[in-house]
Amino acid sequence: MKPQRGQTLDNVVYMLRNWYKWHKRSYLYISARIPALIAVPMLSAFAPKVMMDSIQAQVSVSTLVLRVALLCLGIAGASWIAPFMEQKLLGSSQILRMRYAVLSFEKTMSADFVDVESLQGRERLERSGTFVNGNYSGAQHFCDVVCGLSQAVFGIITSVALLYKLPVFMLALILVTCLLGFFLDQATYRADKRTREDSNPLLLKFNYFYRTSHEFPAGKDVRLYTLGDWFLKITADVLKGYTKIMRRFLKVTYTTSALQALLYALRDGVAYFFLIRAVQDGTITVSDFIFYFGVVAGFSGYVSQLTYQYNQLLRCTLECQKFRDYLETPEKGAAEKPAFPDAEGYSVEFCDVHFAYRDSETETIKGMDFKVERGENIAIVGENGAGKTTAIKLLCGLYAPTSGEIRINGARAEDFSQDSYFDLFSVVFQDYHFLPVSIAKNVTLQNEEEIDRDKLWACLTKAGIREKIESLPDRENTLMDKTVHKNAADFSGGEKQKILLARALYKGAPILILDEPTAALDPIAENELYLQYNALSGGKTSFFISHRLSSTRFCDKILFLSDGKIAEYGTHEELMAKKGKYYQMYQLQSYYYREEGDAI
Repeated sequence: MKPQRGQTLDNVVYMLRNWYKWHKRSYLYISARIPALIAVPMLSAFAPKVMMDSIQAQVSVSTLVLRVALLCLGIAGASWIAPFMEQKLLGSSQILRMRYAVLSFEKTMSADFVDVESLQGRERLERSGTFVNGNYSGAQHFCDVVCGLSQAVFGIITSVALLYKLPVFMLALILVTCLLGFFLDQATYRADKRTREDSNPLLLKFNYFYRTSHEFPAGKDVRLYTLGDWFLKITADVLKGYTKIMRRFLKVTYTTSALQALLYALRDGVAYFFLIRAVQDGTITVSDFIFYFGVVAGFSGYVSQLTYQYNQLLRCTLECQKFRDYLETPEKGAAEKPAFPDAEGYSVEFCDVHFAYRDSETETIKGMDFKVERGENIAIVGENGAGKTTAIKLLCGLYAPTSGEIRINGARAEDFSQDSYFDLFSVVFQDYHFLPVSIAKNVTLQNEEEIDRDKLWACLTKAGIREKIESLPDRENTLMDKTVHKNAADFSGGEKQKILLARALYKGAPILILDEPTAALDPIAENELYLQYNALSGGKTSFFISHRLSSTRFCDKILFLSDGKIAEYGTHEELMAKKGKYYQMYQLQSYYYREEGDAI
């Protein structure tokens, strides 16, 4: 999408306002750097003229030395100030980049989960990341562009003021050639914008394969199933498509660069021809010729710089607009809403709930209707792809129903603040993650000074993992995640599940949800762990999701999902008596779980 003029100006004001708010001193750095940048070439061009005029005027040696010394001192001072302020601005730009990164991080943490998970959402996130970290970011590159534009504008004004003796048509010639150069830059800019739009989906795929190839869990599969060649082929196809796009872009840049080189050579040749004729005609002196020679070259450079930096500014504003679109994406939980009221227990009700992912023509959840009373334990089972995890994400508030309502204690979930609604749930998902911090922080998910140590150890004891934690040299302060910390503790699958149980117990939310976190365990270990969760749930409303039906027999009711709908609902005994889909799947699974002829 090409930003409109008003939108471009609005984005420039947005970036300048943030710049001033976050680091006011940057404007002082620019105010010092721009004159220094202009002074260096101007003084360098002026120095030969001063020396030649002084020699022709036969001034004293001391006067000549003084003039040269002052010029050298000015050039040296400006040459020192410009790079010094550049380093200052580099530090300022890093501050701005981190500020924008924090804004992006906060948005990602609060954005609707369905947007974060979707391909379109990830593409928006990638594009917003370009503004923070990319070549045309709103931090360092925008600082450079502002400096470049300021230098070009003040350089042109200064040059015009110094070239007052030259014919007007010479200045007009330079301006016309620079204007033509501007249109060539615009062609390059449009090609670059089109290239980035076309290549972004391919880069997203490439980044996925690159990240996956470096992940330890994926690395095992790649080696065991010899997927290396397959990975390389897919990656090569992506790179082939990207190369094709870049080749098209390079054709444009080669053409525009060649035309600009010819145009500027013609401009400089004509300008220098007229300067030589002016010396021959006596219009200007030889010292003036040397001075104007340098100023004309600088003037041409400033005009070219102005057109170039303008196109760079357009790139920055385009990325800024993508970033702002991402930040300003409306959120379901953004509006001010009351907190969910406390209660002795919590019932859950799905009222004709439908859900379809964005840009999907089919529904994942199709008219789901059920009610769970306070304190009930519910098992949600079914085949893969039946909609079990999607239903749980809807219940937790991570997804919003396409239609229908979810009610807690009879109240609509959407009527309350998202944070207070999240407080109702202790959830353990199948794809759990531990942070590269201490065991204590992984369990409590709190800062060090906020952790209730007595409560922490009580939860570790109930989860059956206290003895293991106490055996470690640093006990609960032991770090986790060996990919980050060399001396981190390593835990088995069952031990990790117990740490997750301790986390759920520490939060103490009134609704407990287990979304197949034990899929990697054997059936007996899974059954034992579920029974442990059930024993410790303390009368909470609980949901247990598993593809192994034998693990959820202890539940009060069982929801059997099929194709996004509730196919069967009842107790284990009731569903077995019906001899429907639940019965068939249970019989099929129990065949593999027999031990000495008896079903588990």
